[in-house]
Amino acid sequence: MRRLTRFILTLSLLAGTTTFVHAQTAASAEIVRIDVSKFPQVTVLVDVYDANGEFVTGVEPGDITVYEDGQETTADSINESAPPVQVVVAINPGPAMAVRDASAIARFERVVETLGQWADAQPDDSRDDLSLVSLSGSLINHSNVDDWFVSLNSFKPDLRNSTPNLQTLSIALDTVNASTPEPGMKRAILFITPHMDDPNIDNTIAPLIQRAVDSKVRVFVWFIDGEDFDITASANAFKQLAQQTDGSFFFFSRNEPFPDPNFYFAPLRHVYEVTYSSLLATSGDHTLGFYIETPGGTIPALDKTFSVNVEPPNPIFVSPPLQITRQAPEDDPLNAEELFPAQQTIQIIIEFPDGHPRGLKRTTFYADGQVVAENTKAPFDRFQWDLTAYDKSGQHEIIVEAEDVLGLKKSSIGIPVTFTVIHPPSGVQALIAQYSSYLIMGAIIFAGFALLVILLRSRVRNVPESPRKKNRKTKEDPLTQPVAALTEPSVSATNKVKSQPRFSWMSARQSRVPSAPAYLIRLTNGGEPASVMPIPILEADMTFGTDPVQSKHVLDDPSIAPLHARIKQTGEGVFIIIDHGSVAGTWVNFEPVPREGVRLAHGDRVHLGQMVYRFDLSQPPVESEPKVVSQK
Repeated sequence: MRRLTRFILTLSLLAGTTTFVHAQTAASAEIVRIDVSKFPQVTVLVDVYDANGEFVTGVEPGDITVYEDGQETTADSINESAPPVQVVVAINPGPAMAVRDASAIARFERVVETLGQWADAQPDDSRDDLSLVSLSGSLINHSNVDDWFVSLNSFKPDLRNSTPNLQTLSIALDTVNASTPEPGMKRAILFITPHMDDPNIDNTIAPLIQRAVDSKVRVFVWFIDGEDFDITASANAFKQLAQQTDGSFFFFSRNEPFPDPNFYFAPLRHVYEVTYSSLLATSGDHTLGFYIETPGGTIPALDKTFSVNVEPPNPIFVSPPLQITRQAPEDDPLNAEELFPAQQTIQIIIEFPDGHPRGLKRTTFYADGQVVAENTKAPFDRFQWDLTAYDKSGQHEIIVEAEDVLGLKKSSIGIPVTFTVIHPPSGVQALIAQYSSYLIMGAIIFAGFALLVILLRSRVRNVPESPRKKNRKTKEDPLTQPVAALTEPSVSATNKVKSQPRFSWMSARQSRVPSAPAYLIRLTNGGEPASVMPIPILEADMTFGTDPVQSKHVLDDPSIAPLHARIKQTGEGVFIIIDHGSVAGTWVNFEPVPREGVRLAHGDRVHLGQMVYRFDLSQPPVESEPKVVSQK
């Protein structure tokens, strides 16, 4: 009766064992990793397995339907790659591994020999991440295949005195759950163990099975023991471990050929890289799911959450024109119909604050709130501003707006632009300037005609005059009148002359200069007053330069800056000259003017660039008479 009962139990366990040789599960797909570093292009790593746990190959972009926050879109591309695997070999030593065969070779030595052959077969450029653990803990972690094999050969466990337990499997799960060095890597454990005398093994192993399932770790079991132990409770628990983690179970007792570990890991060396163009326009958490059409039917990849930061593009002006001067062309200065420049190039840059550069839909250029130029295709970073409508001086505000392919848009800050419009002369001045050559020719003709008249009249005057007429003419001629003798001026008169202001430059033409407390008199290279109008210092703060907008008095010389210098008048009648950082500089009596300025005195020589002036006061200080003191 005992033999019959044992035979029936053996048949039932053997019948159940066949279902654990390799896991039989439903087809599945999983989103492994979502990469938004090149947003709006999103790259996704996807695993697709059939019901036998084999990787499904041959999937095309048209076979994938993408659902982003529930909104359907299509995949742009799909590529199949072969990532390395992360493998932990867990050796759970026990006396059964020390049993030798007829050739005196222990079972453990057969295991090491098989693993050595597998290691030797790995390519030189293998990137697999290998670890070796045992009851005592980790022997080597996350190494290459060569270092791993050296550690395996150095491992000499005391098999006969070791008691196998599930601590080895727990250490292996801790090790394999470390971060993978490359995205898309799969995890696996090769658990090598004899039977265990644990009557409660089903309950003990259940939490470890759940950990492996949750971590997507496949566990492959090599059960190394005698033939009678294939039907024990521990053998059945290890078969459940392999089945529920999509692994496989292999039993070795004496001469059974070991399976090639490459057969285990080959389905793990595949992953799909899917790219698609995201339509998201908001920051935060979003969901992503796939439906994949395969020969065996549609396989869903459940929604996975990912985060992305999305901000609108930021357009920025590059060196915007703060001032534009429009005037007639140089070759036609009297042309009132055309003012130049007629166009202005505006350049911008577009920044993406979210760190995700992407395509643009348009860029628009506004002036005073009105659209003046727009780009709907590349280049998006420049505009041609039509200036023909601006025929009056004034200030205008320019703004640029950018919109990306996601529909996000943003405007720049407003930049004020000052227009200075110089119209050519009109009326009599324009007529004189336009017909100056003809007027000069007419003047020459008129002068010649007048000369001819004078000559004719002089011939008439050569007729002898009557004595009476000649006598009257002599009396009227100032050259024939008597001149009174000059007397020596008195001392008081001399002092009165000295006290008069020194304006030797004042001519009949210069007398039209308005009265001012001080003047700048232009000097020649020889130091003599030039034949130009002096500059009256009329205002408390008077600026000098070539820019009519920044300077109250415009100086026409290449050495003068747009805003060159200024003269300030204080309430005490003191005049201070200040340089405004000009290149050519400002000098007083051949000394450069410091930043705080210099007080001007009557008669100082002032250099503005290459232009030389003399500073004169309308009421200069009275020069004291020298005193002669006799020495005894």
